[in-house]
Amino acid sequence: MRKIQHFILSFILTIILAQAGIHPVLAQSVITAIPPRLVLFGKPGEIITSQLKVRNDSEEAQNYTVSVEDFVVYDTQGTPIPIKTSTSNRWSLASWITAPDIIPVDAKTTQIVNIKVRVPMTALPGGHYAMLTYMPNADVKPGQLKKTASIIGQRVGTLIYFTVAGPVTEKLNILKFSVPQFSEQGPVSFSGTMESLSDIHITPKGNLTISDPLNSIIASVPIETGSIFPETQRDFDVTWSQKWGWGRYRADLDLVYGTTGAVTSATIFFWLFPIRLVIYSLIAIISVLVTIILLNKRSKRHQEFLEKEVTELKEELEKFEQPKM
Repeated sequence: MRKIQHFILSFILTIILAQAGIHPVLAQSVITAIPPRLVLFGKPGEIITSQLKVRNDSEEAQNYTVSVEDFVVYDTQGTPIPIKTSTSNRWSLASWITAPDIIPVDAKTTQIVNIKVRVPMTALPGGHYAMLTYMPNADVKPGQLKKTASIIGQRVGTLIYFTVAGPVTEKLNILKFSVPQFSEQGPVSFSGTMESLSDIHITPKGNLTISDPLNSIIASVPIETGSIFPETQRDFDVTWSQKWGWGRYRADLDLVYGTTGAVTSATIFFWLFPIRLVIYSLIAIISVLVTIILLNKRSKRHQEFLEKEVTELKEELEKFEQPKM
């Protein structure tokens, strides 16, 4: 019963990781795709050749099935999702690529994978995207299935970004840029969402500039958002590590993108003020002042009492010293 429960939990965990774009690497076989991303360029009608590599870090030789599929990005984290069926997507690339069906790789060895990209004469300028993946245990030799069956299903691969030469549109919009409007102390976290209306993937980079209540620049935080694919959105986060602040601050977001160095910007205001610390400090100061005042009053009353006692004692002594008639 425990074995069945363990199997079910493992299966559910694998599905969750796969949905999140995380591929579990099992101890029996470690596959590494080199590089994780390949960027190529070409013109309509050209044939572009390139080399990839796949490494087998397991203890035995493996045969890898090679698959080439288009991919799309649905979420706002830039997670690539393969499309198993053929598509007429404007950004399709898989049908242009020729690659081996099966790659044998010895244990602890790296194997070269040669590919060709045949660019159609009708190819539209801009970005075209595919992923080339490897799955172990293709064409398993007799006697090997029992040893390697536990790793069937593991896949790793290379994302291929191909740009067809020609005029393209490069446009980036900042759809959302937000920060907590009031914080008692830092660090201060900013978040936002960008939208690409480009014909090609773009990789915005820039800075978040912080100005204090006197409008003086006090910090500049670099931002790298990762690639944003055409007609997709992507979230970004950036943190200003400042702990204490005293007033209304301004944050200017400036992102540079594209081959022309275009800039998109956004501005937001926020408060950073330790109000509870100030209140507690005021309470402490007032308490000390009240204590001092009360002590002074008490000391004054005590002094007046002593003076009165001394005066009365003097009067008694004077009466005692007067001569009797």
